[in-house]
Amino acid sequence: MASRPAPAPKRPSQLPASKPPCTIHPSAIIADKAQITGSHTVEIGENAVIHPWARIRAEGGKVVIGKNSMVYEGATVGTVDGEDVLIGDSVNIETGAVVEARSVGDGSTVEVNAVVGKGAVLGKWCRVAPLECVEAGEQLEDFTVVYGDGRRRVDKTTKEHAEIRELKRAGQEKAVQAMRTLIPNAMAKWAG
Repeated sequence: MASRPAPAPKRPSQLPASKPPCTIHPSAIIADKAQITGSHTVEIGENAVIHPWARIRAEGGKVVIGKNSMVYEGATVGTVDGEDVLIGDSVNIETGAVVEARSVGDGSTVEVNAVVGKGAVLGKWCRVAPLECVEAGEQLEDFTVVYGDGRRRVDKTTKEHAEIRELKRAGQEKAVQAMRTLIPNAMAKWAG
């Protein structure tokens, strides 16, 4: 039998996404498989963590990720068209979540597969439960929890006790330090 010729090498069907201008704090951790695209500026703060397969989209405007914030696997932050996205300090954007909000306040958490619509504003210490949705343009006051089919309540424990907020901040800092040992840093791929 005759041997078959080797197949021709495949070429990518499309050009790679453009690399945006990035300002990244030296202590930030960005996984090699993270995706950062667009033409607008991306700023990543001190000790921020961008997990593998997380997507930062700066096609529609600037994206700012605050210090000690984490964007988990499969989460998307930013917009394709529209406005800037500001993520505060000590924020968690969990696996599969989509955040197109104008801003997410310090200490807030957007849980697994939750969606925060374009132009929404989340106050400080808010929580959006798994699979929940904050509509485009909606504004949530500080300490709001979105849960169970779109219901809302105020997290009085966190609101009324500064020591709880401080413990949550300290826990976030420890989680960031744990990620430092688990995620190889490929920040150089995006810097400069």
